[in-house]
Amino acid sequence: MARLAFKFPGGSDRVTRRLVMAFAFTQIIAWGSLYYSIAVLGPSIAAELGLSRSGLFGIVSLTLMVLGATAPTVGRLIDATGGRMVMCAGSLLGAISCATLALAPNVWVYMLGWAIGGVAMAMGLYDPAFATLNRHTGTNYRRALTMVTLAGGFASTVFWPLTMQLLNAIGWRGAFGVFALLHLCVNLPLHWFAIPAGGGETNTAPAAPALTPVAVAASATTPAAPAAVPGVQPQTRVLLTWLTISFALAVFIGSTMSIHLLGLLQATGMTLGAAVTVGAVIGPMQVVGRLGEFLLGARVQPQSVGAAAVLLLVGAMAALTLVDGSLRAGVVFAMLYGMGNGLMTIARGMVPAVLFGRVGYGARIGRIARWVFFANAAAPATYAALLGIGVGYRNSVLVLLALALLGVLAYRRAMVLARALPAP
Repeated sequence: MARLAFKFPGGSDRVTRRLVMAFAFTQIIAWGSLYYSIAVLGPSIAAELGLSRSGLFGIVSLTLMVLGATAPTVGRLIDATGGRMVMCAGSLLGAISCATLALAPNVWVYMLGWAIGGVAMAMGLYDPAFATLNRHTGTNYRRALTMVTLAGGFASTVFWPLTMQLLNAIGWRGAFGVFALLHLCVNLPLHWFAIPAGGGETNTAPAAPALTPVAVAASATTPAAPAAVPGVQPQTRVLLTWLTISFALAVFIGSTMSIHLLGLLQATGMTLGAAVTVGAVIGPMQVVGRLGEFLLGARVQPQSVGAAAVLLLVGAMAALTLVDGSLRAGVVFAMLYGMGNGLMTIARGMVPAVLFGRVGYGARIGRIARWVFFANAAAPATYAALLGIGVGYRNSVLVLLALALLGVLAYRRAMVLARALPAP
């Protein structure tokens, strides 16, 4: 791990290593228990509580809405107080959420459990982790963020088989009981001991975009420009809006793929086994994309990482239109989509820091997260509605391609506006 941390002025290698190692575990547990597990546990939950499939995932969508509504407040809290108490509270709420789900006697208590889970996710997933890294890692921020997303990319790989084993051994209620213990006994102490107390460096330090060592050195004595303060300049708000649109469209497509991909591929004539093979390629390619950014990060600006992410997403959707039952074409789609999706997570964390400066970062990333998770929540039902009115799987891919192209245009517009702003 020591070889992976660069020694830059203004950031503690020791603190960075401690945070990265802690978040490597806590992000896997948070994503795995509160986001990915429902794909495995859902049918058993629906059967016992008398929920339809649409009702089951409708509750999950409401959870993501709660997450989106809560995210800006969480970001502002981290800006004001640092991440320690916020992320510890998220771990505690995660334990309460999972315990409530494990004990839910009816649908209403089950819904309450997921509502608590939405707040827990707002305090414990990538966005609060990024805001916490921003406050405590100085110019190591970009590398630390990439390392955390590398670990987080294995959440489904770890938790899908783990959840299946728990379901078979102790049922869905027992599985949520185990998840509650993981939040309480692993995530809570790791957040408490790894995250420094207090507000961190960015309360008083100037913005440090973390582009290259030369750029960092040049900006080390430059105070934050007015544009770095949330809401001061109208053009800054417009830029943030275009950036948010681009990220939200990417997440809308990603959420659609996570729910509907297997059915879509089968509709092209692919067998279920082949469709599962294609889907299995996506996770490793996310890690490949993030690993590539990690290795080349010193030579590539974060804005270029974002551009690559949105362009890869367009390429993936274009490849999907050509699958027509072909496993080879499906694998090409999965490779492009996986790399683009992996880079998009990094771009969401890094690009706002570079464009606006790192003062007020938590509030900005929270505002972006609000619409990103609203899009995440709305996507599966919206796509299902398209299928319900007779658009069909094949034509629906063209809709996704159009959305990906709109995402590129929105990102390009944001970059054009960014060039007109004073440097943060």
